Amino acid sequence: MGKKSSIESLTKLIVNVAIHKILVKHTNKPESIGYLEYEIIEYRDIAITKAQEFNWNQEDISKIKTLSLNKLKKEIFKRYPDVNFPIGEAEEIIAETIDDVIKY
Repeated sequence: MGKKSSIESLTKLIVNVAIHKILVKHTNKPESIGYLEYEIIEYRDIAITKAQEFNWNQEDISKIKTLSLNKLKKEIFKRYPDVNFPIGEAEEIIAETIDDVIKY
């Protein structure tokens, strides 16, 4: 798999982690928090493994961040329209997740 397709795959995983982190904080169903936290760990572990396939430069990381934020906005509003959160929080969570997944 090339670096371009790995960026797309890694972006999807980062978005899944970020969406689940947002849902933990802002869910309307508190009984789901345990499951959501489990999903965060699973997606993060897969993303870390995927991220180790390549060396990531600053340009790659910037691209991943931009793609992740755009995809997150589309996905969360489509799949979870009842969850309200500040968009600035999504940007912070994406940045934290990328730092956690891509150790550079």
